[in-house]
Amino acid sequence: MNLKARDWHNWVSVLLILPMLLVGFTSIFLAHKKELGLNDIDLTPYVGWLPGYGASAMRAMSPEIRSTATLADGSTLVGTQNGLFRADAAGVTAVAELAGDQVRDILPMTWGVIVAAKSGVWLEQDGRWQRVLKGDAWNASANLDGSVTVTLKERGPLSSPDGRFWSAPAVLVAGIASLPLEEIPPERVTLGKLMIDLHTGKAFLGKDGEWVWIDLLGFVWIFLGFTGLWLWWRTQTKKRDAAIKRAQTQPGIAHA
Repeated sequence: MNLKARDWHNWVSVLLILPMLLVGFTSIFLAHKKELGLNDIDLTPYVGWLPGYGASAMRAMSPEIRSTATLADGSTLVGTQNGLFRADAAGVTAVAELAGDQVRDILPMTWGVIVAAKSGVWLEQDGRWQRVLKGDAWNASANLDGSVTVTLKERGPLSSPDGRFWSAPAVLVAGIASLPLEEIPPERVTLGKLMIDLHTGKAFLGKDGEWVWIDLLGFVWIFLGFTGLWLWWRTQTKKRDAAIKRAQTQPGIAHA
């Protein structure tokens, strides 16, 4: 019984090595995705064989509408979590340039249309779409002087009079930066957020240092995975050698 339990333990451990290695490697990559530019590497054509990205998964996914805007020509732009669509009398068509992108905000201006998406800020003029800012864009708002201000995750607010030339609104940025610490409300920490921050290490090392925690745990999983595979292989090799030795020492085996 003990031998069978040990065998079960060994084989289950071997089966779990692949998930362990995947967790370890992906954790390290996620901790450094910005430095490695992982979000700029498009693998869409190569992951269709995975169940989570296959045709059945796509059919089961209904577009989640994030924003809408009606244009001067009567058509409507619809931003979803997986692309931008144009709806008019002829039907609904996808905007090819933003296919698969998360569209957060749509802002029609007199000189064009601004779209804030996960891949950046896009500008549409005369039917042509162009990405004018890279980064994770959250929203877009119109100013009284006819300009537009967008907010990007890593760069903060940026303003433009025409959608092509962008600069940080100096007065706004300086005002926020000069706020006394006691006037900044503390971050709201729910139980769910605490669990996430304990998992990522942010609760211990802060946002800037959580990569140390993630790298450490990633290397631990990789170490356990490879050493477990090595120990299993040695055990199987010893069993094989012992079986061969026993077979060779039995009467008639060596002669045969």
